[in-house]
Amino acid sequence: MLTQLISKRLTQPLSLPTRLAVLGLLLLAVLWCIWLLRQPSKRAQLRRWSQQFRWNRRRTQIVVALTLACLILTSPPGLALATQALTSQIPADSGAKADAIVILGRGHRFMRDRIDATMSLWQAQRAPHVFVSGRGDAGLLIRQLLENGVPKEAISGENCSLTTEENAQFTADLLLPQNAKRIILVTDSPHMLRSQLTFESLGFEVIAYPSSVPSNLGYRERLNIIAREYGGILSYVLKGRFGEREVAVSRHEPLAAKG
Repeated sequence: MLTQLISKRLTQPLSLPTRLAVLGLLLLAVLWCIWLLRQPSKRAQLRRWSQQFRWNRRRTQIVVALTLACLILTSPPGLALATQALTSQIPADSGAKADAIVILGRGHRFMRDRIDATMSLWQAQRAPHVFVSGRGDAGLLIRQLLENGVPKEAISGENCSLTTEENAQFTADLLLPQNAKRIILVTDSPHMLRSQLTFESLGFEVIAYPSSVPSNLGYRERLNIIAREYGGILSYVLKGRFGEREVAVSRHEPLAAKG
């Protein structure tokens, strides 16, 4: 948003009073510099300040570099590049059938796109079972699936997970004992890479099927989503959540469809 505002301001023509004010400030700055240079005590002070600045030059360069990097990455081209780098790592859908379709919740605004993606998979008979995961989202997703014609016998899920790690752990706890190892994973494209790696670390064979990001998301919301995903990936790498590991023992009961 800052870079957009700066760009907009820079491209707007300045009014005559503004231009006169800017010229006046520049003239005053030049006169002030001349006055400083003519004062011996001020010249010595400037020399000491210059030496201190050189002593801190490396630190200053780091601050300037980080500031420029933040401005570039938060600009529209930077956001597009970061999004492309994140989503280009998702393998293409192989079209293979699976044991279950797994949908991850992410709030009401993302729900319609997830339902549309899941219904395309269901109508293509890609899997005989649909599993929903996410606290606060699972019940609503099940209701939407039932309204769209998926039979209740083919739907189950869990309504406890609050994070991607818990999505994977609780889903594995319920599906792997049923020998449902190959899954088609449905979540939005920025979230897919972290989700796929997490589910695979727990023994799933994952076919990625990313859903669309809602078109009505604002620029700041998209920026927050991408920044959170990069932060999440870094956090999961440091915690070792992408390496092969065992499913944590839990006692979650599957959430069955009603109706």
